[in-house]
Amino acid sequence: MYIFNIIKMIVSDFIAQYLKKRKINDIFMLTGYGSMYINDSIKKYNINYYATRNEATAPIMAEAYSRASGKIGVACVTAGPGATNAIPGLAEAFVDSAPIIVISGQVDLKHTTYKTNSNEIRTFGTAEINIIPIVEPLTKYSKILTNPNDVLYELEKCFHICNNGRPGPVWLDVPLDIQKSKINIDKLRRYKIKIQDISLKKISKFSLQIINLIKKSNKPLFIVGNGVKVSKTFSKINQISKKFKIPIMFTRGAQDLANHENSNIFEQGGIKGSKYCKEIMTQTDLVINFGSRLAPQFVGHDFSAFKKAKIISIDILKDELNKKGVKNYLKVNVDLKHFVPHFFKIVNQKLDEHFNPWMKICQKLKSEKKFIFPINNKKKLIDLYDFMYFLGTSAPKDSVLITDAGSNYYIGGQVWKFKKNQKEITSLTNAAMGLSIPLAIGASVAKKKTPILAVTGDGSLELNIQELKTISHYNFEVNLFVINNGGYVSMHNWTDNYFKGRRVDSKKSTGEGTLNLKDVAKAFGLPYYLINKKQHLERQIKKIINKKGPKFVEVVTDNQQKIFDAFVDR
Repeated sequence: MYIFNIIKMIVSDFIAQYLKKRKINDIFMLTGYGSMYINDSIKKYNINYYATRNEATAPIMAEAYSRASGKIGVACVTAGPGATNAIPGLAEAFVDSAPIIVISGQVDLKHTTYKTNSNEIRTFGTAEINIIPIVEPLTKYSKILTNPNDVLYELEKCFHICNNGRPGPVWLDVPLDIQKSKINIDKLRRYKIKIQDISLKKISKFSLQIINLIKKSNKPLFIVGNGVKVSKTFSKINQISKKFKIPIMFTRGAQDLANHENSNIFEQGGIKGSKYCKEIMTQTDLVINFGSRLAPQFVGHDFSAFKKAKIISIDILKDELNKKGVKNYLKVNVDLKHFVPHFFKIVNQKLDEHFNPWMKICQKLKSEKKFIFPINNKKKLIDLYDFMYFLGTSAPKDSVLITDAGSNYYIGGQVWKFKKNQKEITSLTNAAMGLSIPLAIGASVAKKKTPILAVTGDGSLELNIQELKTISHYNFEVNLFVINNGGYVSMHNWTDNYFKGRRVDSKKSTGEGTLNLKDVAKAFGLPYYLINKKQHLERQIKKIINKKGPKFVEVVTDNQQKIFDAFVDR
């Protein structure tokens, strides 16, 4: 039983104390009437709270906090529009498998739509909506707390489900009258965790099957996805790779797990992958896929990247293994944290083969087909490839690199090498506009003394521009680089390619284009810097990064920027 200071207290105080007992010292929230008792208790029990300017960003900050710290992230929002505002951020955490808890306030239980038991009533109390059916598809678990004495049960359940198995968000809705209800700690019911049955016999059987397939292979390839990062199993996979000379290729969700210059690492694969990834992917005859969903962006829109290979996929979700797309030759439905350690032992006992010739082919491709910097062209404007490369090489040891959408997202994935244990936090699945700023804030809270190097576009900036005030107010160590390329370059590229230049977004039709970024920085109280010349680009970046405190940096780049497509370009 959790030991609390007093036997009787109100529910909101219990929630705050429970969070403290679970070592939740930081929370992202926007205060409101519907959550006022919870807000007060968070203040009362000295949990550090960071005020967002829009509830949409609170779950995004909580996600970045979780991914940067390895802890569960927590967001608190108010009822009605406060809760519905948080849905975009909730969706991000859901598709990117981030363990976060969203606690929402609610009107008095008797004033809720939920209490009417009607599917026809749209709203009852003021600023009220039945949020649970809305968030249910985007959470692992969601619940409205109707009995004060269930508060411990629901909190324990939320924490367990959130981080057990494939991580993801959970949501707890707490009505106002429940928040202030008094409870007796000794009479609260508990949540009983079911012990998971781990079948070592099953893992051994699959391991031997995989080893036999490796023995028959000439060109095996390890694909390492976000599931490896979540399960913390990369070290053993990397040891197997080095010992038996089996190349490793990353998906975007895992590429910061190792220095890309290591001889067994072959960077990011996929359509927007390295210059040589297609050759490796189409030549391999056996793919062992650890924790990747093998998305179309990775294997090609026609799923043909591994056309010569038998594919073995190890995934925690059976539905991921059975979905249409890439055809798996062998489906292993096991959590990587249970599978990899046992597989590691059996491989070292049973496998004798080494794949030096294949490894050398991959290394030769890596050496011959790489981006060369600075790019030798006659253009006066900065090439975004040069900027993103030098930002990556200038990033201090253990710092955090962040992108959100479009050109900066794709190019960062292609050129960053992570030589100094830098980490990347980005919108993995959606590559969504406007996320760099809230992701940077969440990462900065998690790693308070670590430099955060965040890149966003001049179009993406506008989607969460209000959070610039959060950066300046809390004096976060965030270096925000805003790419000024005339606005929406990535979108313009595909409209020009697919629709003969017939653009929906233009300055004339929608007013899209770049704001006066110097004025934006001034309005939000941020020091402003400008990078607009190719000369001394690397030196300029380093000089800015070395200054303490938050910064707003405008980077003027080529508005005709082209992005390398590994499956098309040569």
